[in-house]
Amino acid sequence: MKFFVMYAETCIEEYAEPGAEIFELERSCLNSEFQFLDHSPLSVEISDEGGVYFPDFILSATIPLVSTPMKRTLEKFGADYLFYKPVQLTCAELGRAENYFLALPPRINCLDTRKSVIEVEDNNFILPTELIREATKICIAENQIGRYDIFKLAGVVNQEIIVTERLKNVLAAANFENLFFYELEG
Repeated sequence: MKFFVMYAETCIEEYAEPGAEIFELERSCLNSEFQFLDHSPLSVEISDEGGVYFPDFILSATIPLVSTPMKRTLEKFGADYLFYKPVQLTCAELGRAENYFLALPPRINCLDTRKSVIEVEDNNFILPTELIREATKICIAENQIGRYDIFKLAGVVNQEIIVTERLKNVLAAANFENLFFYELEG
């Protein structure tokens, strides 16, 4: 099975960029800590740094936002394990508001540690379990993903959103704006 990293371009000047209020979600998104999230809607004014064009996929630091059509596609596909939170991006100056959803995938323990390359922080002052681990080469243990077609990696600090080829093909066929993929080496 092939796996892909799903990403969004973050430096397109025309694309709307969420303002600072979005960063109240950052801690939860960093480690997929669903316990710090709720489903109540969040309204965020767009930043002056970005534009006023609203693509289907926005990745603001570690915070993945999807448009309503993209959310429907994920739900229709059966990705019922994502954490969704309504986020309205607003532009008061133009009197415009666009509905998005935080679509946070869970972190799962599926890294093939024999084939992956994992760099471990060198620090003698903390416990070995607290050392920062980053996968510089990611290989997925296919037998560990279960029914998940979209996820992040557990046990490492990596922020990549990984999808199976099945889900990548469905999302790519829908032609969502600002949604890109690259294949992981096997």
